[in-house]
Amino acid sequence: MSIVVRNLNNKHRLNEEFIKELAADIIKILRKPRSTELEIIFLSDSAIRPLNRRYKNRNISTDVLSFELGELGEVIISSDTALRNSRIFNTSFEEEIVLYIIHGILHLFGYDDETAGTKNRMSKKENDIRKRLCGKENLSKVLTRR
Repeated sequence: MSIVVRNLNNKHRLNEEFIKELAADIIKILRKPRSTELEIIFLSDSAIRPLNRRYKNRNISTDVLSFELGELGEVIISSDTALRNSRIFNTSFEEEIVLYIIHGILHLFGYDDETAGTKNRMSKKENDIRKRLCGKENLSKVLTRR
């Protein structure tokens, strides 16, 4: 399994090695092939907005974008949105980051949230994975401590 994590948003320091481990655990929970190649990129709102406009025809920033590129899956996350949403939804920044990683990976493996039914199915799977991960890991490790 090949997982690459890149934090291109210097406003938020992240533990890239721990995020790789979380992504590998998610892929194992989903029982996906060991040959899976995944890239997770963290951007700012201003950097993710043009991608959302270009690929989703939505001229706003977004939390997560997922792209299947042949053998490679790419998940792009706005860590700015994660911080903002953590305040709105009274969660931690770490919980939001983990949710976005799960959400993006689920999109790569065929889950979608376009209709009420598929959104409900995806939400149930996200919650199941979060429960399994949170029972195993201290999610505060998502952050790189100074």
